[in-house]
Amino acid sequence: MKKDQISMLIIFSLCVISCQKDAKPILKDKEEVTNSLSVTADATLAPYTVRTIAGTFEQTSTVPHLVNGPSLQAKFWKPHGITVSGDGSLFVADFFNNAIRKISIDSKVYTAPLSYNTQTGGGLNPEAVGVGADGTLYIVSTAYGIRIYNKDKGIDIYSRIGNADSNLDIERDSNGTMWFVNDNSLGKIKGVTIQRNVVNFSDYLDQYETLRGIGIGPNGVKYVSTATKLFKVTQDGKITRLFPGTNFLFISGIAVTKDGSAIYLADSHSIKKIYQNTIITIAGPLSQADGRDGIGLKADVAAANIALANTEKFLFVTDIRNTIRKISL
Repeated sequence: MKKDQISMLIIFSLCVISCQKDAKPILKDKEEVTNSLSVTADATLAPYTVRTIAGTFEQTSTVPHLVNGPSLQAKFWKPHGITVSGDGSLFVADFFNNAIRKISIDSKVYTAPLSYNTQTGGGLNPEAVGVGADGTLYIVSTAYGIRIYNKDKGIDIYSRIGNADSNLDIERDSNGTMWFVNDNSLGKIKGVTIQRNVVNFSDYLDQYETLRGIGIGPNGVKYVSTATKLFKVTQDGKITRLFPGTNFLFISGIAVTKDGSAIYLADSHSIKKIYQNTIITIAGPLSQADGRDGIGLKADVAAANIALANTEKFLFVTDIRNTIRKISL
């Protein structure tokens, strides 16, 4: 072999060795970054941008309590349940205003026309509202039971069992059936037919404990909560408690993705995401309590209830300080 060929071979070998040495830490760094992201992506890197889309921020509501109009000029008074209609409009159970409010896709706030009902006083102290494909409103309330209302179709049904018939949340499934939680049972409404006590939770509840939230998953699955417990209910009514070792503080709202891969909770005013059996907080109250918008945990959010957008790209939140928030997912 010639001298110049030997020299070239030596140089090539040195380059290969050098590249191999350099390659090892690069691969290691990639592995470390990947492992880090799998643990912290949702908590620190995902955008979760929080934006106020309706309402006037007030710790304590001032007169007038109910104002319609452009979204950020409107006023709510302790809004709670929230749902998204087929066209993307939002409907909000405006509790202390005893009204159902609509936020249109062009960012205007209206008061849904509810006729005065001598039995209910109007809007039933609404905790939550569902909207049918035909625009029928399904309202559940504290102590006043259930009201089904559609002015155009002449529907005004009021159903109350006793003087303390509290129904705190309602959700519509993919078949158009409304599911609601009573004190100790899961009920449903198909059209205008109300069926109570479809699934009874009495054996799973402590004394004085009641059901509070409901979210709809795929394949007939429902997720139901008390203040501190979360349950999964299969289509055939089998009840399983989820995360029994987790100390939930006060669950007041549930939203579930269509494929069931993620569950969002409003828990003690914070918003939590359950994904791959891991629970993280994506937004919540700050000590400043100023209702600021921002990214994730840098925003100040005091959630009462939640609803996923039809696209599932956003989460809509009723804030107890009388605003409606939107969180990018």
